[in-house]
Amino acid sequence: MIRLIVFLILCSVSVQVNAQVKFVNRFEIESDLYDPGFQMSPLPDGIVSFRTIPEKALSFKRVFQYFVSDFKLNTKGGLVEFPVKEGFDMLGFDTDGNQLFVLFQKGYSLSSEKYILNIDLDSQKGFEFNADNLLEMDLIEFLVVNRKVLFLGNTDGRPVIQIYDLDNKDLYTVQGIYNNDTQVLQIKKLPELQAMEVVLSRKTPYREREVSINTYDFFGNLIREIKVDNFGDEDQEILDALLVQKADYQSAMIGAFGKEKSDSYQGMYIMEINEFGEYEFKLYTLADFPNFYNYLGEKPKERKDIEVEKNLEKGKIPSIRNYYAIRDIQQTPDAYYIYFDQFSINNSRGSSSLYSPTSGYRNNGWSRTGYDPNFREFITSNGGSRPPTIYQVIPEYQYVSAHFSKIAKTGQVIWDNAATYDGLITTYPEAFGEVAVVGDEYYHMYVRDLLIKLSYFKNGEKVFEHLDFEIELMDENERIVETNPSSLRLVHWYDRYYLLSGTQKIRFLKPSGGQDTREVYFLTKVLVNGDLYMPEGPSD
Repeated sequence: MIRLIVFLILCSVSVQVNAQVKFVNRFEIESDLYDPGFQMSPLPDGIVSFRTIPEKALSFKRVFQYFVSDFKLNTKGGLVEFPVKEGFDMLGFDTDGNQLFVLFQKGYSLSSEKYILNIDLDSQKGFEFNADNLLEMDLIEFLVVNRKVLFLGNTDGRPVIQIYDLDNKDLYTVQGIYNNDTQVLQIKKLPELQAMEVVLSRKTPYREREVSINTYDFFGNLIREIKVDNFGDEDQEILDALLVQKADYQSAMIGAFGKEKSDSYQGMYIMEINEFGEYEFKLYTLADFPNFYNYLGEKPKERKDIEVEKNLEKGKIPSIRNYYAIRDIQQTPDAYYIYFDQFSINNSRGSSSLYSPTSGYRNNGWSRTGYDPNFREFITSNGGSRPPTIYQVIPEYQYVSAHFSKIAKTGQVIWDNAATYDGLITTYPEAFGEVAVVGDEYYHMYVRDLLIKLSYFKNGEKVFEHLDFEIELMDENERIVETNPSSLRLVHWYDRYYLLSGTQKIRFLKPSGGQDTREVYFLTKVLVNGDLYMPEGPSD
């Protein structure tokens, strides 16, 4: 009897723990466990998944495969294939409406041949366009908007942006970008304005860092330039930047600030930009984020809070000792929901300020070139299109904590909080967590060691953090034999729904009653609901 009671209690706890994460839809396609994974890009009514794969074992010929899924992961038209020119492989991709654009390159040379495959996902028809006469560049970004293709690359250590019109075959080079000590930090498509916004960082002759936000039309003409000056105190600099659009020419740039020369982060800034190019800054330090150290235990947090208070009493701005990088901004009409990561970098050479203005390009989202760690097999760590050399040092990132805040657009900090990463070490440089904002709920989720890790906040209060959830199948008569850990990828899709993908070996029952296995690539739609969490009560 006692054993039965214990069993029922354990089952109850298991149900309570697993209730917050539910696997609601799943799609599978036959694929070897270690085949290349599919890339994913969101569509207005679902998602498109695609990859290149050898046509046959040990063959140099490749085939391009894709399938389109709706919001319940039902596929439309099954798996569609297109031949890939011999010696070419996928280098970049983008979607524009229900059009998929894929850039192929032959080999790794800067002068390699390139072509663009444009697939109409409604008709399943494909069209090829030669990407001729491009400057020799190490490709960083590939974007398509209104049938204009944007190429961002590096040539001789200088950035270059070219615009290719698919219909009339005209090619334009954006002026004023190709300069020494200049980097492009971000490009945003502005389809409603037939334009793009570019965040640039330059060093002046006095070796000071100058950040500007430029708007260009699709002929490469400069429409508007905003030079960001008069920032903070004399020794304070913008160390990190992420641009978000508000309405037409209104936007906001948010990131970290501090002292770049000493790798000292001091807090966060919000730069509000109106339609006339006028802007104002709001600066936030640890004095504005009383819950910054909530990822620590009670005693270590108390010591850190005392240390912050002593600095403030001395008139000093408390320093954030690790790297402090902005990862995601979501907004409502009245507020910003902002997500930062705190981490350290090991095994790096030279400047390790990865997210400072001296760093590389900031990708825009999970449909972008180079976001997926599996896609980086042929993309170098700085986003370029050449393979890494044997002498290249791959840095390790030790993630300390994730930080979240809700900031009113009038400037007040409504709430802030933090969650631990529990010593996560990875070579992946992009945002490791995926966040979802649903009303007054805030979720932070990622995959580690074949487990889903979830943290949940309600009205800014931490309900739970870093809970573990196993990856499950929806069919009770099937079992996971093996999962390829390097294939797993988790992204936030919409509302409370995430997408988990990867390759697995599954054991199942045949109609005859015997057992068999299959190897598949899978897509699983995952629902999170933090309100179902039932904390364990105190023991008697």
